[in-house]
Amino acid sequence: MPKDPFPEKSRKEDHYLRILRQMESLGKLGHWEFDFINQTIHWSEGVFAILEMDPIEMPISLELGYNSVHPDDREKAKQHMEDVIEKGIPYNLECRLVTKKGAVRTIHSQAELVCDDSGNPIQIVGIFQDITDRTESYIQLKQQELRLSSILQSEPECVKVVSPDGILIEMNPAGLSMIEADTPEDAIGKTVEPLIEPSDLRFYQSIHENALKGIKSSARFRIIGMKGTHRWMESTAVPLTNQKGEITSVLSLTRDISEKVINEEKLIRIKRNQEALINGTSDLIWSIDTNFCLVTANQSFLNVLSFLLQYPAKEGDSVLVKTAGEEFYYKWKEYYERGLSGESFTSYENFISPITLEEEHREVSFNPIRNVDEKITGLACFSKDISSLMRKSKELILNEKRFRVLVENGADVIMILSPRGQGKYVSPSITKVMGYTEKEALSLNLFDVVHPDDSPKLKKRLFDVLALPLGGSLPSETFRAKHKDGSWRYVESTLTNMLSDESIGGIVDNFHDVTEKETQLEAIKTQNQKLKSIAWAQSHVVRSPLARIMGLTQLIRTGSLTKEEEDKSLGYLLDSANELDDVIGDIVRKSQEVIPPEFNSKT
Repeated sequence: MPKDPFPEKSRKEDHYLRILRQMESLGKLGHWEFDFINQTIHWSEGVFAILEMDPIEMPISLELGYNSVHPDDREKAKQHMEDVIEKGIPYNLECRLVTKKGAVRTIHSQAELVCDDSGNPIQIVGIFQDITDRTESYIQLKQQELRLSSILQSEPECVKVVSPDGILIEMNPAGLSMIEADTPEDAIGKTVEPLIEPSDLRFYQSIHENALKGIKSSARFRIIGMKGTHRWMESTAVPLTNQKGEITSVLSLTRDISEKVINEEKLIRIKRNQEALINGTSDLIWSIDTNFCLVTANQSFLNVLSFLLQYPAKEGDSVLVKTAGEEFYYKWKEYYERGLSGESFTSYENFISPITLEEEHREVSFNPIRNVDEKITGLACFSKDISSLMRKSKELILNEKRFRVLVENGADVIMILSPRGQGKYVSPSITKVMGYTEKEALSLNLFDVVHPDDSPKLKKRLFDVLALPLGGSLPSETFRAKHKDGSWRYVESTLTNMLSDESIGGIVDNFHDVTEKETQLEAIKTQNQKLKSIAWAQSHVVRSPLARIMGLTQLIRTGSLTKEEEDKSLGYLLDSANELDDVIGDIVRKSQEVIPPEFNSKT
């Protein structure tokens, strides 16, 4: 074997080739050459590795080279080569290759065209790199970005990105709808803070500032939409960073919680109302667990229990108290045991209150409390003070007895009438008021005794009272009615509709004699009229001396008069006072001459 005349050069070439192979393997690279004269292609070992081929298949024909290109990209590769040769554009191609084992690889190729002295292409030399992993990662990234974008576009909550200085960079459709923006251009690129309710701005600013510090935080605040709608929002803000870890913007997820806030406020109002109701009553409300320990109670019960325990009662205290005596202890223990065994019942207690030292009557209800499994977990108790009811019941019995006496002996007359005015019942007082016996009164129709001039008014009242609901009454009205002795009496009548009441079945007429009252009223009217006339006639007589008195008094008070003038003025003042006294005496005499007219009971 001949000796290598350039051993040092050969070693260097081998060294560079090894480095080249390592670089191609590490970078998934390959270089290639195309000889336009011989129409042959040369591939490096890196190309064969990418295409999963054996280098012994060298040299490669142009046809075999193009056949390695994916069928869908083959025409693009050919056209690109023609454009490089004919138009002189740089060779820069990205396409897919099919390996010998059928795998599809994406490569990026760059090459340089070599021409002869006449400018004719003789060779093209290039490299390509397997970018399959990068391409697949990019595709996956784009797919993820597309999925994320789809999610954000369909997300019912507001998703937005805001710059550090508060400028809106991006917002999904749900967010644009919440702030009432018709188009993204209405909001993107503008500050967010003007949309925040001014009194809540500090809450929004706090989560934005926290995010810029790298802190995730949440807050509630109100916004005012671009069309004026007010909404309650709940927002969580987090920082967004770049590849260097620097915070570049703030990402927020915001929910419309207006309905939630309304419901919360409603629940708070209901709870406060319930507390006000149970604490604003003298009734006792409490519940216990299965160990006879207090779970909850209103203030009234706590006051009673505190008195019995002799120290402030609280939740968790036993409701079985021995300080009130054994009888009290065992009686209430039995009540609680009955309720906790599943029985709902009511007891009635009558005792002297240890707090007020007054007699009390109470209706106490016991109702078991069950969980979702119907297991008894406690007892709800309610003690209603019925002392007032018991007192009223006693009073009612006494009042009924009094009523009987009043109906039979009182000055008022009670009649039950048919819609046509026929009497069905009349109280015994009819004889005292109108002179008729009960039998005589019931034999007469109401229109038989009412003055003819008042009959139309009575007929209308009987018609009007029927239009009222059961128990409804018309305002009292005065009528003239004939006494048994033939005189006309004034009676004041009130009609009540009790027609549909089974126990009464008619119109109740309650009336009494007001003749004397009417006479006095008429006399007062007459006297007032005469007094008015007297006052009118005498007013100018009074004013003249009164004016002189006032003028002289003012003159004397000035102190500008001489002694002689002052004495003379006092004389005039006395004369005017005497004149005024005479006028007043004249008025009194004339008023005493007013005589009330006599009432003619026969007219």
